[in-house]
Formats: sequence, structure tokens, C-alpha cells
Amino acid sequence: MNIIRYPIGEQSFERIRSGNYVYVDKTEIIHRLVSAGSYYFLSRPRRFGKSLLLSTLEAYFRGRRDLFKGLAIDQLQPDEWIKRPVVRLDLSGKNFNTPVDFTDYIRHCLEELEHTFDIESTSDDITVKFRRLVKSLHHSSGRKVVILIDEYDSPITRNVGRLEVQEEIRQEMQSFYSVIKPLAEEIHFCMLTGVTKYGKLSIFSSLNNLNDISFDECYTAICGITEAELRQTLSPGVTLLAEKYCIPVEQALERLKHSYDGYHFSADLTDIYNPFSLLTALSKGRIGEYWFETGTPTVLVEFLRNPQREIHELSGIKVRPEAISSISLFQPQLVALLYQTGYLTIKNYDRQRDRYTLGFPNKEVESGFFSSLLPVYANMQRTTTDKVADEIADAIYSGAPQTLADRLSAFIAGIPLSLHKNTGKYESHYQLILYLLFRLIGLNVDVEYQTSDGFIDILIQTNEYIYILELKVRGTAANALRQIKDKEYTLPFANDSRRLFRIGMLFDIQTHRISDIIIS
Repeated sequence: MNIIRYPIGEQSFERIRSGNYVYVDKTEIIHRLVSAGSYYFLSRPRRFGKSLLLSTLEAYFRGRRDLFKGLAIDQLQPDEWIKRPVVRLDLSGKNFNTPVDFTDYIRHCLEELEHTFDIESTSDDITVKFRRLVKSLHHSSGRKVVILIDEYDSPITRNVGRLEVQEEIRQEMQSFYSVIKPLAEEIHFCMLTGVTKYGKLSIFSSLNNLNDISFDECYTAICGITEAELRQTLSPGVTLLAEKYCIPVEQALERLKHSYDGYHFSADLTDIYNPFSLLTALSKGRIGEYWFETGTPTVLVEFLRNPQREIHELSGIKVRPEAISSISLFQPQLVALLYQTGYLTIKNYDRQRDRYTLGFPNKEVESGFFSSLLPVYANMQRTTTDKVADEIADAIYSGAPQTLADRLSAFIAGIPLSLHKNTGKYESHYQLILYLLFRLIGLNVDVEYQTSDGFIDILIQTNEYIYILELKVRGTAANALRQIKDKEYTLPFANDSRRLFRIGMLFDIQTHRISDIIIS
């Protein structure tokens, strides 16, 4: 039996093509890209194939036609391919703790390129070296130069929360990237990629000739995998996965779709699968949460530590396109950050109002989001929160409210006092923690569920049970239960056959524990 080789973590187009790996052909889109313009910027989440895209472009511009045999671009461009000098810089996976780290790394990369192209080094200044490198390559080859920069934003993103360092690095980056625009006569093609587009960073004002294609419909599928590509190129792997699970192929496709599909990068809502997770699942023959195993970005954790964030309102939020197209370095917005890092995606587009509706792309992201976030708030190991979640899920699904109350009390008591820092919004603080816990379980849970006479703090619904939770930090648990009755919170479920539980909970703001729970 032939072994299917999946390029998991492999970012070199040459190694993929020469190593007999599965390759999802993106060259038709790449041909469209190089034919339509010269200066581009593309934002996509991590592990979405940006590095492979630049590696493919590098091979194309170097004239490595042998690597493209049988691919779309080989037929689309039958005439001779022009070989061009390529300057490629990769800023991913590097530590940039100071501005010196950035300049030292760039200097090292440029010196390697000088050595490769046999260009004499005459200065240590990175802007001087960059300018001279491009001009020398243009002069010696007689061809305009190609510039490819991968993860341009890494030096800034890796210093979230260190504004002074970010500003110093920004100045160095601005000086370096500003070299590109004046070299227009020497440059044939230029592309920058990154996770985040930092607006008002001066980098993009210096490079105002960059065409941001991150939301363009014709380039939606330039990274990631479409449904058609899954069914065509990857069908042998899907068949093997179905055999391993002893299910029909269509059912295997549905499971893959539920877990890894659902990304939309333009208003046409073309479904895009996460390539890293999808290929890993096919390679291992198991559907799991692979994207989150590579780590949650520090930038996201820092933002979500703020207890004022209304996390329960994120899925379903409506925004204008410009609200998620870029991020301000000094006043970043959580929604834009979550979109650009891949935790939220476009779920719908209202053309009349020019509004995007955002939501979690798929099960993998939604589950991983809450399982990664809860330990941040509870200061517990993920294995601990997962164990607690399983115990609470058992209580909820079996209709055991007293067991649920006991488990919740133990869980809240295990959170260190130092983490209870929310001033003046204690109910929201506990509401958020419980919401994260219930979402981790995968429950149908609503926060601030609106009724005719008020808002239910937390509403949980299963196929057999309904739980109404009212939280109090002042008064008594009996008062919380009385509010459920007085405001007729149960009225929307009067004709529901499911069993309903009313739970009043009192939190002690001194000990930050649940001091009383009454169930009816």
C-alpha cells in the first residue's frame, strides 16, 4: 500500500514537490496574482500556509519550472519563464525582545544574501545594506528584483504589553521597510505576509503602494483548503479516515467540515478549511484539536486577561469591514485581533448595511478557545479544568442540580484570590468564569438571556433539562431565587416538556467563594 505523505509543518515548495508530498495546487491563483499587480500584502492566521505561498512564489520567480510540472501554472504560462533574483526574509519563529534583536537578525539575513549573490558588504546599517543589495542584484542580473517578507509583524506581536519596546522596534521597522518604495524601478514584485495588519504603524504609510488582498474574493482560497480541493486532491486520505472510523465517506467529510471548515476571508463566504489541522487529521487518521496544540498566541492571552471583555458577546457580533481590517498598535481592539488571529471569522455579510457578522469558524476553534481561556482565568492546569468540566457535564446531562452545585462550589473555591481583581463588577466576573466553563463543556448556554421582564444571568439547555441560574454578590441565595419567580424567568418555557431547575447562587465578595446555593 502506498503511504500518503502530508506536508505537515513543511513550508518549502521545493521539498514538497521533490519529496512526493501531497500538494494542493494553488498555482492558478498565484498566476492570477503575479499577472495582476506587483505589490501585495496578505493577512492570514498562523498555520494557514503563508510561508508555503511565499516559497512557491520564490520557486516561480527563480524559474524553477521543473517543480511546477503538471500544475495549473505550467499550462497557463507556456512561454519561457523569466528568472529573477529573489530577496526573501522570514521573520517567523524568532525572538525579538529588543530593537537590537530586530536589526541584528535583519543584518544577518542580508549578509547571508550578500554572500549568496557575491556582493561586497560595505555597511552595517540595515537600510543601506538592503538598498544596495536590491540595486546590485538588479544591475548584475539585468532583471528586476523580487522581495518576499514572511511574518513582517512578528517583532511587534511578540512584544504585546511592552509599548516602549514596541515603539522602538516600530521605528526600526519603519526605517527598514521605507527602503522598498523608492526602489520601484528595481523591484518587479513585492509581497509581505503576516497575521496582523497594524494600521497607523507608519510601515504601511511608507508602503502605501501595497495592495491589501486579505479580503479580496479572487484571492480567498490562496491559502487554506476549499471543499472542492478536499474532495479532489485529498480524497484518498478521506477514504482511509472513513475506513478507520468505520463510517461512510460522506460522514467522514461531515466530521472534517464540522471540525476544520468554516473560515471565510471575504464577503462571498467561500468555505476554507484550516490546512494544518485538516492535513494532520488525515495523516494521523484521527480528528482532534491540532491547531491549539501549537500554542495560543501570547498577544491573545494578554488581551483576554482583561475581565471587562464581554467574551460572551463575541460570537454573533456585527462589525463594519474596516473594524477588522487592521489593528491600532496603541489602542488595539479585541474583535479585530480575534479575527486576524483566526479565532473569529466572517459568518455572514449584509451588503445593504455593509456589515459582517462574526463567529467561531468551527468546533476545533470554539472548543480550543474556551479550553485555552478558562485556565487563564482560573489559574489551573488545562488537565484540571478538563476534569472539572467533565464532572460538571455529567451532573448537568443527568439532571443532578445538587451535584452541579457541589462541583461549582469546589471549582470556584479552587481559584486563587489574587485572580479576583474585577472591581465593581463582581457578578459579571463570576458570570464570565461560569460561562467559560459551560462553553468548554460544549453546552447550549446563554448569558443575559432576555425575557419580557429582565435578563437571566445564565441559561443552560439540554435535550432533557433547563437550568436557570441567578447570581448574587449581595443579599441571599433566596433573593436570587425570588427574582427568578418575580420576573417570571420561567415563562418562556411554560409549554416546554423538559424538566426545569431554578438555581440561586450567592457569592461572598470577601472570600470569593460560593457561600450559598438554593435549588428549586
